[in-house]
Amino acid sequence: MKEHVRKQLILIVETAILTLTGLVIFKYIPMSIWGKYILFDASSHVAWTSFGFYVIWFFVDQNKRWRIPYLLLASVILVIMALQRIIAGEHNEIGVLLGFFVAGMAIIIPRWKEFRRGTKF
Repeated sequence: MKEHVRKQLILIVETAILTLTGLVIFKYIPMSIWGKYILFDASSHVAWTSFGFYVIWFFVDQNKRWRIPYLLLASVILVIMALQRIIAGEHNEIGVLLGFFVAGMAIIIPRWKEFRRGTKF
């Protein structure tokens, strides 16, 4: 297996583990304390969809012309999903923001050195 592919697979696995850990901390533990139907628990829909978009990014990143349109499409889909979760009464703004927080931290932490240097599009 090529070194580049191996590094990407490691990043994906680390991100999946961090997403799951974040959801346990910010979704399942609060649900066990305050009840199943609380609104301020982290949105797993937002977190896992963000993870899915992150995995697809590894394929999109191969073609530089696809980067900005892909990021715009993914952003629009995530915003629509977040609004739907709020309108449906499944989460409040805090729960949706926690879902974005979990996804963001799960993506940033394994790539911290890259984010400190700055990202290039």
